[in-house]
Amino acid sequence: MHPAPFDYLAAASVTEACVALAGDPSGTRVLAGGQSLMPLLVRRLERPRRLVDITRIAELHDLSATGEGLRIGAATTQRAAEFSPALAGFHVLAQALPRVGKVTTRNRGTICGSIAHANPAAELGVCLVALGGEVTAVSKTGFRSIAAEDFFRTPFQTALHPGELVHSVTFHRPKTESVGYFDEVTLRGAGDTPLISAAVTGSIVDGEVTDVRIVVGGAGQVPVLTDAFAAGLSFTGDAHGSGEHRRRLAVRMVARLLRRLRKGLP
Repeated sequence: MHPAPFDYLAAASVTEACVALAGDPSGTRVLAGGQSLMPLLVRRLERPRRLVDITRIAELHDLSATGEGLRIGAATTQRAAEFSPALAGFHVLAQALPRVGKVTTRNRGTICGSIAHANPAAELGVCLVALGGEVTAVSKTGFRSIAAEDFFRTPFQTALHPGELVHSVTFHRPKTESVGYFDEVTLRGAGDTPLISAAVTGSIVDGEVTDVRIVVGGAGQVPVLTDAFAAGLSFTGDAHGSGEHRRRLAVRMVARLLRRLRKGLP
């Protein structure tokens, strides 16, 4: 099967991309890595009137670390981030990136694209909520910052407004005493789409674990930060497993991650 016909624009600047998007928000899709979008186009589950390619925009290839966080532009590939020295210190993100898809998809797929796609079980959304941070959106009217915990509304739906695209995402830098662990369950092993993703972080100070953050994502359940994770989760069932099966997986996975966190105590 081939995609339905569409117009194509290789934007040379953020401004050009935003003007094109504002002209037809409902009929325009943004193309960066394309690893989430292209399968939908080929199967004609998406039929945009125009694709706006942002891969030639230099500022969207930013990948920079400061004392406050790690800033990643919308055109930066997962593979580039995976091997960047800037990733040092961002524990759950460093653990999760090598497990996103396969090398061939990470060579083209972008971090911002995965987050904007908002697959509820996807690794990078879980890491964003676990570390804390924000998504910077841009439109014809300017920039807007969206906190990580407010970005994911429902599965595959985000807080982006019509006419906005993701400009960059910032992961907050963990404290020096922070430790964190990421894990996932997939159907067919490494590289497959996860059924459940989870991350646990905490700070070890004076022999005690403090500031524990638990984040879980899976079908029907956007990445959620919670303490009483078992009671607060509401997964949905599909051909790959029931909602209750996913809940049990989440409970066991988080318990395993918490045990790893406890092993870090002196």
